[in-house]
Amino acid sequence: LAKGGGAVICRIRAVLTALVVSSASAAKEISNQATLAGLGTTEFQKYAAGARTVGVEQDKLADIFKDTNDKMGDFAATGGGELKNFFDNIAPKVGLTADSFKKLNSKDALALYVTSLEKANVNQQEMTFYMEAIANDSTALVPLLRNGGKAFNDLGQAALDAGIVMDETTIAAAKQFGIELSGLGQYLTS
Repeated sequence: LAKGGGAVICRIRAVLTALVVSSASAAKEISNQATLAGLGTTEFQKYAAGARTVGVEQDKLADIFKDTNDKMGDFAATGGGELKNFFDNIAPKVGLTADSFKKLNSKDALALYVTSLEKANVNQQEMTFYMEAIANDSTALVPLLRNGGKAFNDLGQAALDAGIVMDETTIAAAKQFGIELSGLGQYLTS
């Protein structure tokens, strides 16, 4: 019995270690992706939970938000780029300018973009054209971005309420643990 108990304890330790290492890795990834998206980690995780409901994983969401920031910045700086058609053909119809997007985060800019396309009564082909101009695969997010991103907000809040969003303190602690674990691994290897 003692031998069996020791083996079980070793297995439990191994499982717990794997969970902690996995959590540290996930925290680092969430932090990196949130930075890429230009959002805080809590905010990004909430939107990632919503995006999963339409088949968009968190790494793809980070890319979409990054591209949104990039394309908006490109138009603001040059007056050209892939959003030129939007600002020439759609924005004037709904009373928007590039300045309307300046102070918005990537999710809110994308929600305003979709709401503007809807107000301009674009058809499905045009919606896809304009969405893909701002970011590849962003068309999948349209159901979440309607009505100012209401579904994104609601699903994100539900994820937060369900406790599946790691708070900033947990992410910071997991990242620090990951750094320490990596250093320990390098020390043991050498």
